[in-house]
Amino acid sequence: MSGQSSYLKQFSKSKSGVAGLVLLVILLVLSVYVLLAYPPNIASTWNNPKSWQSNPAKAPPSWIGYLGQDVPSTISFPSVQWTNSAPQGGSTYNYSNSYSFKWSSSKTPSNIVFTPQFKGTLLEAVVTWTKPDGQSLVIYIGSPQPNNIYDVTDQSIVQWIHQFIQSQTGSLQATVTTPDELSALFDRDGPNLLSNPVLHGTYHVRYDLVSQSPVSVSQATSLKVIGTSYGIMGTDLYGRPIQLGVLLGLPYALELGAVTSVVAVLFGIFFGGISGFIGGRRDGVMQWFTLVFLALPALPFLIALSYSITLDLLTEALLIAALSWPFYAIIARSVALSVKSQTYVEADRAMGISSLRTFLTHFMPRLTPVSIAYTVLGIPAGILLAQTLAFLGIAPPNIVTWGGILDEAFVQQAALFGWWWWVFFPGMMIVVVAVPFVLVGFALDRIVAPKVTAK
Repeated sequence: MSGQSSYLKQFSKSKSGVAGLVLLVILLVLSVYVLLAYPPNIASTWNNPKSWQSNPAKAPPSWIGYLGQDVPSTISFPSVQWTNSAPQGGSTYNYSNSYSFKWSSSKTPSNIVFTPQFKGTLLEAVVTWTKPDGQSLVIYIGSPQPNNIYDVTDQSIVQWIHQFIQSQTGSLQATVTTPDELSALFDRDGPNLLSNPVLHGTYHVRYDLVSQSPVSVSQATSLKVIGTSYGIMGTDLYGRPIQLGVLLGLPYALELGAVTSVVAVLFGIFFGGISGFIGGRRDGVMQWFTLVFLALPALPFLIALSYSITLDLLTEALLIAALSWPFYAIIARSVALSVKSQTYVEADRAMGISSLRTFLTHFMPRLTPVSIAYTVLGIPAGILLAQTLAFLGIAPPNIVTWGGILDEAFVQQAALFGWWWWVFFPGMMIVVVAVPFVLVGFALDRIVAPKVTAK
């Protein structure tokens, strides 16, 4: 107990070790949050492009707007209770809701998306779009379907926007593009509607859902004004938020790194410790076995194996550990040889104490601190190798990985097209997750290294 207290006291005096421990706790809290906050099938949702079509594609982070760039961010309106007007002398029910938002960008958004969620049958949805100058545009969506995504490209909406453009310009447009439709909703009204500047101010949107019988309208019914930027880390080619991918990859990275390191260190420490303890010819055979594994090219070997077996997290961790243990075995053997030369080991032999008892009482207590230090230091190596495999397309199915995100960014030439956020944040996360383990591991190594041969 006194030895453990001494280690803890020295560790508490290490600023880098304490800083690393704080960072490690933050990463663990984030991992627990991800596991509790997101459903188990979130990886399947991540791999389904249709789930993200309401997000802007290839959108940079919203915060770059503070650096002087005009990149309007995406506005998601909060869920609120829908008001219900029961029929009075009529035969229809009306469910209404309204939103207001301010627009100060000189650019129009990239899209506007409305997703009604309800149980029952609706006759129509009526959208009343009112600009800051008081001009209103009414859109009728006949027989809307639950969970359908309606945007400015939907034919049930396009016709009403075209009519509004014609009423303002006084002429029928031969072709009207999506940017033209967004201009009709955001630009200053008048004959030059499609070339006028964006109208700044407060916009009001009212939704009326009409039915012949009562329906249940969910508060999850959403309205989004899709800007040209999104969130903290932007989106990829499919509109998937990079920050979500970074969060989803964290528990996998930590779990795989921890399992890999624990298995590799425990096996390596025991194997190397026993090798140095027994010595002689058997030590030579065990050293030859260690060097054979050490000489194996880890990455090509793992790639070859991955095509012959079905990968899951545990299998991948064991494969990586199987090629990582020789390093720890060599360190453990050196410590064991140092301990073996001590007089108290010779005294045990002279008194007839069994080899097993000698190994457990003199060797293992001095190998344990080294094991802990190198277990912590080994986690980043396991994470890096796993993410490298994921970058090459080798990873367990239905798991989001940072390496997989980087692989897609590479395939889509994100760096070439200037989508830097798609590459930067997943790559930076691999570095960030390694920092606390390196800080804690080096702090532990400095504490225990001088004492491994102490009495």
